[in-house]
Amino acid sequence: MTTNTDTVTFRLLERDDYPALIELVREAWYSDVSDEQIARDLAELDFERSLARATTAQVAVRNGIAVGLILGRIDTKETRPLVNTHHTNVVRLETQLMRSAEGRKQLAQLHRMFREQRKLLKLAKDSGNAYDGEIIMFLIDPALRGKGIGKRLFDWMLGEFKAAGVLNYFLWTDTTSDYGFYDHQGMNLAGEQQPMPQRSTENMKLDQHLRVLMYDNETDFANEGVNPLGRD
Repeated sequence: MTTNTDTVTFRLLERDDYPALIELVREAWYSDVSDEQIARDLAELDFERSLARATTAQVAVRNGIAVGLILGRIDTKETRPLVNTHHTNVVRLETQLMRSAEGRKQLAQLHRMFREQRKLLKLAKDSGNAYDGEIIMFLIDPALRGKGIGKRLFDWMLGEFKAAGVLNYFLWTDTTSDYGFYDHQGMNLAGEQQPMPQRSTENMKLDQHLRVLMYDNETDFANEGVNPLGRD
């Protein structure tokens, strides 16, 4: 069902949405990559890698263009083969990036981020946490933030989790994103990477360095805002 918020509608993800969403990914996480083609390839790779794991997705649409996205995974809803079309697309894009020195450099940085994500997830699981849901990708056109679009998408995904019987879910983010949103949703900071090394020319303060963050929560709405997994 399609619903309206002012001039924005919400519906399930369609293939025709991909180009606009890939551009949002590029603007959000790869705008500092000087080579435009490499930046686009990185954004598409990131998007395809996310789709490879996703089972549930909704978009916000304005004037026919996707301006927001939430991708989620519900483990019990995964029916695809272990290797699906999106995995194949990831391999194709990685092959393209490997053809240039800059592409190899950027790809190495991206894989380092993925390794940090897996490390945080392993630490959480080793601490006794189990997850059957994940928010994989969540982004809004910066020009439309503060209008409740993100909250609508987030609440929709939580509803999908609850309807499917998901008990605990998690997500990865980083310090370049509006991670305070997850604090306001009552989520728990389950893990935090040490600051990643920066180029010396950037001369950033320690608390400004890029860090991978992992948040988690239960789907029981009655527990929202009270750290239901028992961590401060």
